[in-house]
Amino acid sequence: MYALSQALRSLRQHLTSTLATFFTALVSFSLLFLLGLVLWNLDRVVASLERELEVAAFLKPEAQATAILNEIKTWPEVSEAKLQTKEEALATLQLDYPYLAQAREFIQNPLPDTIRLKLTDPQQVREVGRRVARIEGVDSVEYGGALTEQLVRVLAGLRVAVNILIVLLLLDTLFSVMGTIRLSIENRREELRVMQLVGATRRFIQGPFVAEGTLLTLAAGLVALGLGVVSYRFLAEALQNLLPFVPVLAEGDLIRAALAMLVLAVLLGATGAYLASRANLREADL
Repeated sequence: MYALSQALRSLRQHLTSTLATFFTALVSFSLLFLLGLVLWNLDRVVASLERELEVAAFLKPEAQATAILNEIKTWPEVSEAKLQTKEEALATLQLDYPYLAQAREFIQNPLPDTIRLKLTDPQQVREVGRRVARIEGVDSVEYGGALTEQLVRVLAGLRVAVNILIVLLLLDTLFSVMGTIRLSIENRREELRVMQLVGATRRFIQGPFVAEGTLLTLAAGLVALGLGVVSYRFLAEALQNLLPFVPVLAEGDLIRAALAMLVLAVLLGATGAYLASRANLREADL
């Protein structure tokens, strides 16, 4: 209780520095939380696309479909393979375009037999597609990996840029906390000297400053969580209305992200305050 009461007193005494550090941490944590949620959501989108990714091998009319299917099923890269006959393909197409059923009696089915396969590792889609195309009896191969590959590359670049930004924001917050603690120590220099003379330990003297830094970043983290959750839910709702098939983070995911943010805020504030108090509470200075 002593450390907490002294920390609150120090925060009130130098209000300008306190507010400067609070808003610095607030901006950092808000950006960190929101950008982290967006990247996490993009990971979910890419993972969803990869799960739906498949290779379609269109067979020539004279191809031995069953033999080709059995060969492909033995490949370790393939998790699932099935044959879709041209009749089944036409029936599926008619479900999407009912007017084709009216012309069924007047035209010959132009669709080929197709082998559709899913992979254990979607990253191998290009390699497997080329391997399938070399099988005798396969006319052509299609796969939807191009868009997924582009998204993965974009996501990797975004992750690097965001990580750099996050590191800079956290360092800014850390040094801001250290500056505030240093100012608190300077304001209480005489009081601290007396405390040391009467036998107070270094850890006892450092306690209020560590509590001060922790309170600052924890308060900023809590406000940032509120702003981040509201902003993300607004963006997620707008995205779901526009693209209902795109996955968004569940409530449990937001709770885990919030807990991780609070732990980071506490660690950052306590670490900054400890480093600043350790550097400015040398015995020669008191």
